[in-house]
Amino acid sequence: MKLLLEPDLSSYTDEAYEADLLRLPAHRYSKAMTYRFIADRKRCVKAYMLLWEGLRQEYGVSDAPSFTYGPNGKPFLLDSPEIFFSLSHTGNAVLCALDGREIGADIEMIPRQNWESLLRVFSEEEASEIVHSPAPEISFARAWTRKESFLKLTGRGLTDFETLRAIPTRDTPEVCFETVTREADGFVYSTCRFTGNPL
Repeated sequence: MKLLLEPDLSSYTDEAYEADLLRLPAHRYSKAMTYRFIADRKRCVKAYMLLWEGLRQEYGVSDAPSFTYGPNGKPFLLDSPEIFFSLSHTGNAVLCALDGREIGADIEMIPRQNWESLLRVFSEEEASEIVHSPAPEISFARAWTRKESFLKLTGRGLTDFETLRAIPTRDTPEVCFETVTREADGFVYSTCRFTGNPL
């Protein structure tokens, strides 16, 4: 697995952003321009540039990546279907995960508090563990990124809260997680991969 992380987009200057815009293929340029705010455009562009750099570093793929989307929005590389990737961003941080097998990744800011949604998105057992942990906000972010990375791995659409509550936040015989807390930077990220037969 190859992870590329931009932890602070405040260092992504307007000049660098404008230069990257000129390098984008038409499909990604169009995607970036759908965002109203420049901060969202920068996240979109930087995520793509991380993917491009990761493909070059890890797989020797120098051409600009082109991808299509599955029925639930999961992206796939058109020219290199044997390479899997997942993109995510939050606040000023952008994450790209690449692997030779299917992968999901999610990055989230550590919330100040988010207890209103706790029982909507977590099981009672998970919610209790979060609330009673030494650092509930970090525990919340760690569990949430695991659920999101699982959704990105499986390519499943999210239809209701009951489905979300049933998504695991711990390793199972089918999937395994890796989670990193960057408390000083204010975010957590997780990756999820299949361990055996896909669900």
